[in-house]
Amino acid sequence: MGDEYLLGIDIGTSGSSGVIVDSDLTVVASDSVTHDVHAPNPGWVEHDADEVWWHDFRVLSDRLLSAAGIDAGDVAGVGVSTLHAAMLPVDGDGDPLGRAVLYGVDTRSTEEIEILNDRIGEERIYDVAGNALTFQSVGPKILWYKRNEPRKFERTERIVDATGYLVYRLTGNYTMDNAIAGYFHPLYNLSEVAWDDGMFDEVGIPRDLLPDTRWSTEIAGHVTAEAAAATGLAEGTPVIVGTGDAIASLISVGATRGGESIFMYGTTGVIFTTLDEEHRPEGLWALPHCLEGKYIAAGGMATSGAVLRWFRDELAAEERAADEDAYELLDRQAAEVDPGSEGLVLLPYFSGERTPMNDEAARGTITGLTLSHTKAHLYRAILEGIGYGFRHHLEAMRETGVPIRTVRAIGGGARSPLWRQIVSDVTGVTQEYVSDPIGSPLGGAYLAGLGTGVFDDLAPLEASIEVADRTEPDHDTRAIYDEYYDVYRDLYPQTKASMHRLAELGNR
Repeated sequence: MGDEYLLGIDIGTSGSSGVIVDSDLTVVASDSVTHDVHAPNPGWVEHDADEVWWHDFRVLSDRLLSAAGIDAGDVAGVGVSTLHAAMLPVDGDGDPLGRAVLYGVDTRSTEEIEILNDRIGEERIYDVAGNALTFQSVGPKILWYKRNEPRKFERTERIVDATGYLVYRLTGNYTMDNAIAGYFHPLYNLSEVAWDDGMFDEVGIPRDLLPDTRWSTEIAGHVTAEAAAATGLAEGTPVIVGTGDAIASLISVGATRGGESIFMYGTTGVIFTTLDEEHRPEGLWALPHCLEGKYIAAGGMATSGAVLRWFRDELAAEERAADEDAYELLDRQAAEVDPGSEGLVLLPYFSGERTPMNDEAARGTITGLTLSHTKAHLYRAILEGIGYGFRHHLEAMRETGVPIRTVRAIGGGARSPLWRQIVSDVTGVTQEYVSDPIGSPLGGAYLAGLGTGVFDDLAPLEASIEVADRTEPDHDTRAIYDEYYDVYRDLYPQTKASMHRLAELGNR
């Protein structure tokens, strides 16, 4: 194949990362950066598309090319993956008309969900989109934008997601991956794998606001002279359509056959399962895959690693001041605490909750506190609470007929052996952890290889994957967690009314 390299860059909620690999899938450079989100109002979560998405891409591209020591002309293709699905309006010059509204962690569209359910009907929405309207749905967010920013709406030329915006900045072309478009309910027809023209009319949004959908590996265009100057890439480098971060993570660990799943330990916690045919798990998400002919069943917690970061930043000053990683220190302390954290249960609903409850007014709780509990107990309770959230999703999938054959752990939090063990003990499933888990950037790079002909199929990726560790559940510990999980499931319905009242008071 000669000296062919592939660049993959992923833009996440609180950080971005990138990788350059050669045609043997050897990593020749990798790097990452962090960034913040904007939360200007309760329930609003936003990114500045240029200050975060485009800035991070430019920084990582330049650093990676420099670290790899290769000629930019030897990059055979670029694959972008991003948080999904964001909503960004741009004007006729392609400039953002405001900050991007993020995925289901942004809960501003309550009224618009109600309007669309009343106008169209919940049954018809589900028949077309394969999903009920929730805060993960982009359609209500576009309607919110139209109703609340009418002057900007009139100036809007396109509405894009994060991947689509970066592809536009690189190539000048507007595109959207089918997998990401699957979140634009009720505008996307899941069974037809295409936009539904009738739904655009019923929502009241012009069809030409959204780009045509394509498969992730298709060539979206080529790096322009302007983008080449900004990124260090060579003008004319092919750029694929790209996809979402969790879906790229599925690719990166080879979870591409029916029933193969990932637990993604990120800022939010998600479970994604590859399917060989369309399936609509009630209360979860049904999506097209980034690979033509496959589908996805998925669900996501609103917070996961975000709660750990909150704990580290607000309650672990001593650990942050130490010479080693604060999370590793906290893990060691938590490992000394018995399963169940001596009578503590945490509900990790610090930003409301997405699936399976889809309740923006849910709130986090720590139940069972006594004067004998320490920082270590609290930290372990967070790890356990997110484990209970994974179990809730796993059970919801199985109850709706989603096959789960294997689970691979991915994401920054999966580096913690303690957290993986807790999640396996809680869920009762074995988690596979691959060697050098690069994650989404590798998935994006490999998809670029498929799109540019560097690879013909998934076989080279599958052959390169080595499982470094299998985290087996401890059945004695599982019996302990079974009792705590019952308390976890009881707490939400028992405290829901109080949570909603507190959310109302806190938003005044």
